[in-house]
Amino acid sequence: MFKILFLLFTFIYFINANTNIEKSWLEKQPRSYAKDFYLSLYLKQDISSDDAIWALGQANRVNNKLLYPYAKALNNKDTNYTIKCMKTRTRDLLNKDATCIKLGLRLKKVTKFSKKELNSIIKKVKPIYKDFAKELKILNSTIPFLELLKSNNKIFFDVFNKSNKIFRINNFNYHLPSELITRLSKDKYKFYTFVKIIVTTPKLNNLQESLIHINADNLNHKTQFMLAINAIKHNNTDFALKYLSLARKTAYYKFDIDKVLFWKYKLTNDKNILEKLSKSWSNNIYSLYAKEKLNIKITNLIYDNNNSKYTNKNFDTTNPFLWLKVLKDIKKGVDDKKRAKYQKLFTSKDTSGYMAFIDEKYFGYKNTFLPNPYENIISKYPKNRQVLINALAKQESRFIPTSLSTSYAMGVMQIMPFLSKDLAKQLKEPYNILDQLKAPINIRYANKHLNFLEKRLNHVLFISYAYNGGIGFTKRKILKAGLFKKGKYEPYLSMELVPYDESKKYGKKVLVNYYFYNQLINNDYSTKFSELINSIKNPN
Repeated sequence: MFKILFLLFTFIYFINANTNIEKSWLEKQPRSYAKDFYLSLYLKQDISSDDAIWALGQANRVNNKLLYPYAKALNNKDTNYTIKCMKTRTRDLLNKDATCIKLGLRLKKVTKFSKKELNSIIKKVKPIYKDFAKELKILNSTIPFLELLKSNNKIFFDVFNKSNKIFRINNFNYHLPSELITRLSKDKYKFYTFVKIIVTTPKLNNLQESLIHINADNLNHKTQFMLAINAIKHNNTDFALKYLSLARKTAYYKFDIDKVLFWKYKLTNDKNILEKLSKSWSNNIYSLYAKEKLNIKITNLIYDNNNSKYTNKNFDTTNPFLWLKVLKDIKKGVDDKKRAKYQKLFTSKDTSGYMAFIDEKYFGYKNTFLPNPYENIISKYPKNRQVLINALAKQESRFIPTSLSTSYAMGVMQIMPFLSKDLAKQLKEPYNILDQLKAPINIRYANKHLNFLEKRLNHVLFISYAYNGGIGFTKRKILKAGLFKKGKYEPYLSMELVPYDESKKYGKKVLVNYYFYNQLINNDYSTKFSELINSIKNPN
């Protein structure tokens, strides 16, 4: 206990209430996303140019959240120029030089200029940035599609993948030559993005038809599966099954294997496929469908409903770098010795999420652990809200209160700093960004945000999309895009057509979490998973 108190005192001393970050403390921390977050705070302090240069050199991954405060702290003519150009409004770039235009102009914003204005920009950038000039020229041409066909793979993908949705629909929705598709498919990762954009954009029907008969033998799993979904959309069962068979061979994760089996069953009604899917140890939307269909009980759930086993706290849950040490220690696996070590360390209720993380790895992810580490915090909320908070927290952070993402989403509920700052204003309380690494505060802020989302969205799935990708994304890209309407394969087909990969998978995971936590918290074992699925309806 003394060791924990000492570590806690040391951490608080160097990270005081005014979020003053000490260089001497930062130097000792390992390169990581967590360190990058603290570096971003350090760079915003009153530091010297040398300290700013040192800080950027300590970064694990340099992004704009580090680059912007670095440039301000450095106060150097060149860096100030770069950042200013990157932040310049699109229309104001018209009168800037070639380098500034290249730094600030995104292809999706090009349509803000007239053809005459864009020609002027092309003349400026062409001597220095030839490929960029070619891309702008395609977008400014009379028939952009014909010019796009003449370009090399790099320029083709840059223009198509980075231009805006309306421009694509109006200018690129034509059938593609098979020779071009073959050439483009050699760049597997950019080709996947290309395919995903086409399949998930409702009005690109001609481009979608171009993808139905292509050779997908050498493509990656994600592309093969997306081609199968495209074929299903166009009622071409034979090619859908062909792509699914390829996707089964390239699938690595159990989730992806189950996803393929589910869709093969949906297309064939082959009971052998359903039985195979029902035997999956992975509890996901696909396997739960099969288990319910065949009336098979789920036997690998580990509920956290025995509070008497918890004792005093042996681990400092306020220091993100201690958890990073644990992750490093278990990176290659968890054996009996390591598991026993962590069972002695993670002994309190609020560290049950940590132990669940260890145990899932120990058991090869073949058991689903459902901890409820913050029961004492969320018990004041209605039970359905408790279910929702746990469902989201399990997916967001695995209940680790000091979780920090690459984009600096923070805490158990992974709230972005801009949102937590706004929520503090709504709650009329002083704001300290580091308070978001304290579970009671982070959960309270998340609850406030969920009040906002629940008033506007009618299902946990849509709430999960909005929580992950934003309510604007959910309304524009999902609800107003015509997804989740009545149809033969709904709502499953719409779940595959969500355009952001992270939000797509996130929603599926949260649905399952919600179903299981409803059993734990509401003691509701009578509601079927299919009832939760069938209640998904577009409110528009």
